[in-house]
Amino acid sequence: MGSTSDTFVNVLEASTVENCERVSQLKAQFLIQFNRTPSFIVRCSGRVNIIGEHVDYCGFPVLPMAIEQTILLAVAPSEDNLLHLKNINPKYKPFKCNINTFTIDLPEASGPEWYKYFLCGIKGILEHIAPQNPKGMAVVLSGNIPPASGLSSSSAVVSASVLCCAFLHNVTSDF
Repeated sequence: MGSTSDTFVNVLEASTVENCERVSQLKAQFLIQFNRTPSFIVRCSGRVNIIGEHVDYCGFPVLPMAIEQTILLAVAPSEDNLLHLKNINPKYKPFKCNINTFTIDLPEASGPEWYKYFLCGIKGILEHIAPQNPKGMAVVLSGNIPPASGLSSSSAVVSASVLCCAFLHNVTSDF
């Protein structure tokens, strides 16, 4: 798997300087956390529904628009079949689990922990592609989509995790 960082930076040249700084900070945090550089970067935008707020979950049409705020992931395969997940924001605790045996249990009294959105995306793609040996991964997440703001921060985390897992497993077809 080759690094896509050059392509990603070229894409970001058309974007804001803040995003370029965020990518540098993300890579630096990855290096600090895992003592190596990431293999690739994933970016997913938040969105706002111009028409049809939250009815798309029920199959109704909406008119969404991507926003500038994003979820960024720095990712590299891990050799130990574990998912190592770290959020740059210290408010969110790091998470680690076996990529082959994790479960997603929802708390009864409050919303799910931040990493469970990531796990949902991983679970979805692994069930779809059913690899013989799912690859573990090291991931550092940076997000500037305000949580609980109606801008789909959780959906962006799920989508980013699907993309990173698919890329890591060389999935090239539509899924």
